[in-house]
Amino acid sequence: MVAMATIAAHDPGAATFCCMATPGASRGPEIQSVARASTVLGLVVDSEAGLTTTEIARATGLTVSTVHRLAHTLVAGNLLGRDAERFLPGPLLLRLARKALGSSGVPEAADVLKELADRTGETASIGMRRGDEVLIVLSVPSTRPLRYIGRPGARVPLLESAIGCAIVAFGRDPVHEAAEVLTRTGGPESWTTEVDLLATQFRGYAVLDDPHDPSLRALAAPVVGAGEHVRMGVEIQGPASRLTDDTLDGLGSVVRSAADALEGLPVSMAFGDF
Repeated sequence: MVAMATIAAHDPGAATFCCMATPGASRGPEIQSVARASTVLGLVVDSEAGLTTTEIARATGLTVSTVHRLAHTLVAGNLLGRDAERFLPGPLLLRLARKALGSSGVPEAADVLKELADRTGETASIGMRRGDEVLIVLSVPSTRPLRYIGRPGARVPLLESAIGCAIVAFGRDPVHEAAEVLTRTGGPESWTTEVDLLATQFRGYAVLDDPHDPSLRALAAPVVGAGEHVRMGVEIQGPASRLTDDTLDGLGSVVRSAADALEGLPVSMAFGDF
């Protein structure tokens, strides 16, 4: 499930980001009551308007009586609150979230995206690889009337995303193996040869025309983490009529600068491995 939230960048723009929770994820050895409480908290946080006891029971498979006890215990501990029959995030949970956000690097990343959107005039986004998909975690929209609207929380097939192509091109795999991945997974036609991957590495950024809407184009650069492990990228996306071939090098340089500014920020830790 996905929850949306908005934070203000220092220069009064706004960045939208997603929060993820996986109630059914395996946690290994665990205390059952704590694990169940964690699941309930995750469901409530991800809901748009809170959840009733019955809705939580249906989502978790727990009995209504079990959910009732858990939820009321969490209310007593200020982790949940109540509005009529619906459970909502409580004051302690919100305080913990604010403290975690402050040390997550997300506000700083929002500032980088805001500057990128301002300099290019296009929507700027950060995405992270999740298996064979890219999860869009943070986005600052363009202010132009004709623009691409970012989709924080969206999961895009790896090779239908400029961020995904950048991650593959600049990843640890040798070029010939990366080319095989692209071919096997049905990547864009212009991304199925070693020559194209080497050209992307030489430029320092990926270019991708949207396979579902040829009027859209995106440029992305990888964000290199510790140990040269590439799992995150930054992109701009907008009308292909503005992102023309003769503008790519200039825009690509700006996107690469944004990727450099994001290096070292613990943004990936804020969203975990889901």
